[in-house]
Amino acid sequence: MFVFLLYVGLLIGLLIVYKEGIKRDVNNLGFQMIGYYVVSSLPFRLFWLPIPFGFLICLYFLSRPSLRYKKQKQLASLLGFIFFIVDAVF
Repeated sequence: MFVFLLYVGLLIGLLIVYKEGIKRDVNNLGFQMIGYYVVSSLPFRLFWLPIPFGFLICLYFLSRPSLRYKKQKQLASLLGFIFFIVDAVF
């Protein structure tokens, strides 16, 4: 139950970050943020040890200097990584 409530809280945080980005005229920013969130929360399990492989992929994509709305996408991937950590602990 706690994990479900945390997941809902993180999705609400993602929506708040999206509201900041929506003030500007942006196409598909919401879908991009959901994508970064989902990819960064995916675990790669090596035997019993979860590895944040999705978060590493997000860091690679976010390393480009000419990326638009980089701050919002970083926050979305960070929220996904937090969910990954919570899922790994519980």
